[in-house]
Amino acid sequence: MRAALVAGFATTLLVLGTGVSSARVRTCHVAADATIHVSSARNMTCRAAARDIRRYRGSISTRFRTPGGFTCRRVSGNRLQGQWRCVNGAKAYRIEFAD
Repeated sequence: MRAALVAGFATTLLVLGTGVSSARVRTCHVAADATIHVSSARNMTCRAAARDIRRYRGSISTRFRTPGGFTCRRVSGNRLQGQWRCVNGAKAYRIEFAD
């Protein structure tokens, strides 16, 4: 009886833990402009991610911050092309840039 109770409790924790940690990630194919494409978004729409990066007026450097409060860092590539990840709390998106 005790073993069954422990097994049931462990199963409940496993199920609840899985639901809490899951985030909604979507694949995107949205062009923010001629050189920037949003490739994925987490906990936000692809359109919102494109709007955020479109509002940014600075240069795409190794690290930069968008007007929407996202901190972007290059994860691959170089200064002329690559992939950046932009994060603001639980929201995040990735952009592909090629100059």
